[in-house]
Amino acid sequence: MKFIQALRISIMSTIILLPVILGGCSESGGSSSVEPMADEPMILDAVLCISVKNDRPEGITNTFYRANDNRIYFWVYWTNLEDVSTAKAVWYEPDKDAPYREDSQTIRTDSGFGITWFYIDEPVGGFKTGEWSVEIYLDGKLERSLLFTVE
Repeated sequence: MKFIQALRISIMSTIILLPVILGGCSESGGSSSVEPMADEPMILDAVLCISVKNDRPEGITNTFYRANDNRIYFWVYWTNLEDVSTAKAVWYEPDKDAPYREDSQTIRTDSGFGITWFYIDEPVGGFKTGEWSVEIYLDGKLERSLLFTVE
């Protein structure tokens, strides 16, 4: 009889505790962090905009309009740069694999910080509508790619 009572208690404990144990161990979220290389060049911010004034982007957007926008800017804020680096922007039209335009700039800095911007002018007949992209390279290494739409 004692054996049956002990068995019942054991079974009841298992039934009660098993969902708590299993439910308490499951993960429904999480987080992580890393320390970036302190001396690795990187982009602090990169945006598309309708103009650049005093080295700052104006009219930050990912949507441009054929009827209004005759120039599209790509502005980039860098940190941890070498004294001299080369940034290159490569623009792509919708549904094209070949670059629409490529442009490079030499960045000279004593502080490690730098701001660059690139732009494309509206071609004859206007910008092609659809999803465009622009890639930014630093010293030949792809750093970031942004998508934008022309309507």
